[in-house]
Amino acid sequence: MDQIIEFIKASFKTKEFYSRDKQTLKKLIKSKNPSNHKLNVLRSQFFELAQNDSSDVDTIKLVTWLEEINKCLLPVKDKNETENRCYFSPGDDCENAIVSSIRNANHSVKICVFTISENVITNEIIAAKKRGVSVTIITDNDKLNDKGSDIRWLADEGVRIRIDQSSSHMHHKFCIVDKEILLTGSYNWTKSAADRNQENLLVTEDPKMVKAYLNEFEKLWDVFVDF
Repeated sequence: MDQIIEFIKASFKTKEFYSRDKQTLKKLIKSKNPSNHKLNVLRSQFFELAQNDSSDVDTIKLVTWLEEINKCLLPVKDKNETENRCYFSPGDDCENAIVSSIRNANHSVKICVFTISENVITNEIIAAKKRGVSVTIITDNDKLNDKGSDIRWLADEGVRIRIDQSSSHMHHKFCIVDKEILLTGSYNWTKSAADRNQENLLVTEDPKMVKAYLNEFEKLWDVFVDF
């Protein structure tokens, strides 16, 4: 992994990435064989690197460099292999997995969670919406009134949100990215979940699991009401 990182960082200094560089990087990736998760983490790291760049380089040149790097780091999917990952809190692992998944979304993010009050996650949701990703949220009608809830903020940013109107709770905590990746577990999308609570988060690409949760999301979306 270190060789891959150093190679990309070297090209970042000039913001130039030619065909020969692409071939070299692809050979490096093939020889090191990093997991899809590690490739996604790398994509996030270099996205942040480009986002925080303070040089006077032409913006178009920077974006072109990032796009070419991104193409090389796209996960290679094996239809016969399912990737599963699990994370636990306290700590940043669960939050980082959620943020990374949303940041790497290409088409859609379907969120069905009890409550959202962690601004780091909320900012990533808004960023996804602004870059053209379809974002829809299902949440609990009581929790949106809690102090610190980000639901109204998300609604103000144009995110489509639906809520239940029952006396019981919409207590799910799951998210589906691009109809291919499922995040689920006990982890609430809150600061206390990261800092204090004993929580878990499972990330899976298992098609049957993704389909089951996607069906549940669509079922709830049809019966709940717009916020």
